[in-house]
Amino acid sequence: MSENIKPIYARGFFNMNNLGETNQLVIFYYYDKDSYYASLKKDEIKNELNKLKDNMQYYLDREIIKVNGKRVKAKVLFTRLGLLDVTHPYVEFIIRFYGELNQGENLYEDIYEEEIAEYPYEAIWVLPGKIISYSLSGRVKIKNNILFVKVKKGTKIKGNEKIVFFIE
Repeated sequence: MSENIKPIYARGFFNMNNLGETNQLVIFYYYDKDSYYASLKKDEIKNELNKLKDNMQYYLDREIIKVNGKRVKAKVLFTRLGLLDVTHPYVEFIIRFYGELNQGENLYEDIYEEEIAEYPYEAIWVLPGKIISYSLSGRVKIKNNILFVKVKKGTKIKGNEKIVFFIE
């Protein structure tokens, strides 16, 4: 990725089912001053997608993701590059991990490096049970089993996310 490509926004959709399978769609939006992505040829796009996928997998591998205290591994399944216009590309990732859930209380944790958010982002979590508590950076709203989080640019990200939820 060129130095003239700057992230401007991101969205994540996380859906965990009753079996503990979590599917994620994460979309990063960029400002591409030089229209680098728009200028790529078909074979160059394939190479770029492989680089993007490998880079995302590298960062996922550095995270410590746990479900009920057991570490799980997230895997990038699919990567796609698109254009809103020639200077605004986006990259989509589909990611999956599995964790063992219990009847009753469950805990999702993600531990990663602290950082300052370089761009605003938001995420939606749909969990298989009612959310009891959470520890996340940003502004959070909860409605039953759905958690919404918004993070402003410049927010200190503490590097430790927790969501506790209850399955009947």
